[in-house]
Amino acid sequence: MVKGIITELKKFASHDGPGIRTTVFFKGCPLRCKWCSNPETINSYPEVYYIASRCKAFGACFHICPQGAVHPDTHEKIDRNLCDRCMKCVEECPNGAFKQVGTLTTAQWVLDEIEKDRPFYGSDGGMTLSGGEPLFQPEFATALLKGCHDLGISTVLDTSGMASADIVQSAMPYTDMVLLDIKHMDPEQHRLGTGVDNHRILENAAIMAKNSTVRFSIPLIPGFNDSTQNITETTELARSLGVSHIDVNPLHQLGTDKYRYLGLTHPYDNCEPVDREHLDSIIRLIQSYGLKTTIGRMM
Repeated sequence: MVKGIITELKKFASHDGPGIRTTVFFKGCPLRCKWCSNPETINSYPEVYYIASRCKAFGACFHICPQGAVHPDTHEKIDRNLCDRCMKCVEECPNGAFKQVGTLTTAQWVLDEIEKDRPFYGSDGGMTLSGGEPLFQPEFATALLKGCHDLGISTVLDTSGMASADIVQSAMPYTDMVLLDIKHMDPEQHRLGTGVDNHRILENAAIMAKNSTVRFSIPLIPGFNDSTQNITETTELARSLGVSHIDVNPLHQLGTDKYRYLGLTHPYDNCEPVDREHLDSIIRLIQSYGLKTTIGRMM
């Protein structure tokens, strides 16, 4: 029985591929992007959210914690250095101030849930694997892709492309579309922003484009990858691979609360998105190569 760890099964998603989709968010990622908006999907094990606004100082949590990691202070509630993620505080809290993020489940359970949503998919919708990084759990990801393929349900893989070529090759026969993040074309800049260089990602981009429909996504980060040179090189890569669409996704602050729930500081709290004039110039540049582009992911 193939198992994997996920953070969420999002139903009726409309920006994760064509039509209405069920998006499976995998937990675990080999990258450490400084702008990540889903920090709860980075680590490959269950974690504890603490949502201070829900805490009513009931008190049972700090009495039940075997490590003494939970304190009466409603703001600095968890000592993350002591917490062993036993989840006793989650079980004890009557107000939902503690929440487990990350659930071990089976591929069959996920496929059963996706099957329930089939009436809503129409001719275009289906399942999307996202994260985190789906290919970081290759057996689980491939089982879901193949399972949907066998059921006649459309599949989309939303990925950073950071995996071995063998893993990518094994997933492609069951993948109808790839939404591939291209974060930077320069290997060293890519490493500085994500913790890894981009050689493997660019190699996999070619494999994916040869075997599936691919759309590039650029997470647009001011001062990191919004230069004319980088956008030009990304667009030229897309055109050379036969990729006809690039989604431009400006930096946003939607992950700020998630960082706070995990006891972390959001790395881009003081960073503003690219201004509209610059954004429009980037769109015009991509379009000048004959490619389609959108701000955000509009399918």
